[in-house]
Amino acid sequence: MLQTRNLAALMQRYSIFLILGVFAGMIAANVDPHLYEELVEFHVFGDSAVLLGHAVTAHFLINGVFMVFFFGVAAKEITESILPGGALNPVNKAINPILGTLGGVLGPAGMYLLLAFAFYGGTSDFGTVANGWAIPTATDIALAWLVARLVFGQRHPAVNFLLLLAVADDGIGLGIIAVFYPDPELPVMPAWLLVTAAGMGVAFAMRRLGVSSWVPYIAVAGTLSWIGMIKASIEPALALVPIVPFLPSHLAATGVPSEHVPTETDGESVSEGIAGAHDSNSPLE
Repeated sequence: MLQTRNLAALMQRYSIFLILGVFAGMIAANVDPHLYEELVEFHVFGDSAVLLGHAVTAHFLINGVFMVFFFGVAAKEITESILPGGALNPVNKAINPILGTLGGVLGPAGMYLLLAFAFYGGTSDFGTVANGWAIPTATDIALAWLVARLVFGQRHPAVNFLLLLAVADDGIGLGIIAVFYPDPELPVMPAWLLVTAAGMGVAFAMRRLGVSSWVPYIAVAGTLSWIGMIKASIEPALALVPIVPFLPSHLAATGVPSEHVPTETDGESVSEGIAGAHDSNSPLE
């Protein structure tokens, strides 16, 4: 049983399925673009299945539902890093990656426009190509996180630095898309973000009431945040980012990093030699 858990932890640690998915997607898109498009836009529950105005396609489920939890995990890592004893505490340590986000947005956009001018300047295609300047402003957090963990190690402060930069960078990128590339069928409606704010309020109330399970935070507050974002026509993948920081943790209560708190361990923590990497008593963990 332990060997199975260690194998699963090893595959998770090195994101084996992520790498396989990247290569499978690249091969499919280049060998048969039409088939790739059909797979991405496949209506999982039939053509008539619609959720809050969105067709339930494979693309929607992956981007709008599954990625919510990935960003939630990233938000958990960031939250721990800025709590007392974390790698980005005190707050002035978190300012650098946030300011670095500006470079992460302006730099790629500027380089894109420079290359577009170099290859298409003076042609009728320049305007069309240059219109894609916002594409490189976002960071592929999944791949960046994987590379950072391999280069620096699982618990290195640089990983949290990169995560905070990448999440902030993606948030700005999503804002740019909403403003400069609006969907005429789904216009941006900021008023719906009040529902997301309500979700944050619910999470805050749960914390004040001493709710000690992560489930209500994600199921209730997280769902409200998700509904608010998707109805506002803003990418709902970030729905848990404003909710996760409200989850209680031992780090916040004691100022002691979770690896120093006596806890149960699982296959991942055993395989990485991190005692107590997963704290069964902490909602944040």
